[in-house]
Amino acid sequence: MFVRNAADPFTLGYTAFEAGLAHANNDLAGYGAGAAGYGKRLGAGLADETSNGFFRTYLFSSLLHQDPRYFRRGSGPLTKRLTHALIRPLITEKDSGGHAFNWSGLFGNIASSSLSNAYYPAGDRGFRPTFERVAFAIPSSVIDHLIDEFGPDLEKHFLRKR
Repeated sequence: MFVRNAADPFTLGYTAFEAGLAHANNDLAGYGAGAAGYGKRLGAGLADETSNGFFRTYLFSSLLHQDPRYFRRGSGPLTKRLTHALIRPLITEKDSGGHAFNWSGLFGNIASSSLSNAYYPAGDRGFRPTFERVAFAIPSSVIDHLIDEFGPDLEKHFLRKR
């Protein structure tokens, strides 16, 4: 699952798009401007995606016996589906059945954010920037799960063939 996601064209394209936004906003300013600055941001984005996938989807999920996948409800009351998507970054499925706190997601985000201190510019390294990235990962996961839960319904509604 980790390898498939890391090599997914959508992941690569989205990372390139995010690097372009970061470049336009001069995020990670230590990387500089021009094509070289964009290339450094793209490389950092790809390293972030790969390390996050490795730690969250493979390493900690395997060690802690937690399932990193999102299971879409797909039907039922809106409030239950919404709650399911909102709580998923904090609560996950165990391999043995049942639910548990999403330690693999938390530890994976901490490990990935800590590793990024090796290649981020000096101004974006350290304890505070690391845990700001960890804190930002939670709402990002919520948005991902909302898209996973409701995206197919919206696509079906707006793009249905006549």
